[in-house]
Amino acid sequence: MNKKNKIGAIFFSIGIIIIAIMLYNLGWRALVENLLKVKWWIFLIILSRLLMYPLNTMSWRTLSYLTQEEKKKLSWLRMFRLTISGYAINYITPVMALGGEPYRIMAIKEDLGAKRATSSVLNYAMMHILSHFVFWIIGFLLLIFFDSYKTPRFVFIASLFFIGISLIAIIYIIRAYKKGIIVNFFKILCRIPFLGKWVERKMTEGFKKNIADTDKQFTDLYNYHRKEFYLSLFYETLSRILSCTEILLILYSVGSHIDIIDAVVIVTLTSLIANIGFVFPMQVGIREGALAFALKCVGVYGGLGIVVGIITRVSELAWIIIGMALIKIKRFHSENNRTN
Repeated sequence: MNKKNKIGAIFFSIGIIIIAIMLYNLGWRALVENLLKVKWWIFLIILSRLLMYPLNTMSWRTLSYLTQEEKKKLSWLRMFRLTISGYAINYITPVMALGGEPYRIMAIKEDLGAKRATSSVLNYAMMHILSHFVFWIIGFLLLIFFDSYKTPRFVFIASLFFIGISLIAIIYIIRAYKKGIIVNFFKILCRIPFLGKWVERKMTEGFKKNIADTDKQFTDLYNYHRKEFYLSLFYETLSRILSCTEILLILYSVGSHIDIIDAVVIVTLTSLIANIGFVFPMQVGIREGALAFALKCVGVYGGLGIVVGIITRVSELAWIIIGMALIKIKRFHSENNRTN
């Protein structure tokens, strides 16, 4: 086993230990009883993501600047399918969940050309990241101003800290949009000792021109299409808020009635901790532990964290299957069209 695999195995083992501790505290009987309570609710929980994916599609489509002719080739329904299948690939990508972006670029390259396809997908990926910080600010503000439970003082202090971090990140990302992202990124790489010289050798004139052309798509978005920029950000942020419906339905199905504000706070805390623990394979244990902590912060029994975690993973698995099926169906139709 090489060093990389050993590190992965260590983090995976830690995650399993966290789950084992949570199972011990909750008890097998309580776990089974809560899972049995879900019953037909599982279908509603899975379908709740249909509140999210159309908005993701609208956010991406807004950034693609399609002409009327391109809209015929790249219909809303097709982009909706690519959104679902792209996220499905991201769920199963082991490193930083980035596998869906190359897939989307390849899928629309023939319709928009390589440069526009790349800029369209990368613009949306950046918007997805930007909306994360906006969502965190919303969630922490709700925690500070609408919390009616005895949340630990350190959580309020941490909330102010992460609001500050998120604001700095948003300012940095918007500044990067104004001045360019990719070119500046490679300039930073070139300044790194040892790595910089290797990067400089690989950056041919053709490569520099390509990244400059792609970078122009980023700067043009914010400098000349600001309306589309903020509209896309609105769609993506609203998508994140509506995704909290899944947690709301899961807890409702097991008898814990919360409101949408509590759900947003739970998802905010969970996603933040889960993103910090991105090194854990599939965030095993980290997500469940984060859910337990977040539930306690809104006055819900933390032991339900593992129940919510399991049901969330079932929902993810369902959409992975749907996404993979959509890829297979498209390939099947493409092969039939070539044969005919």
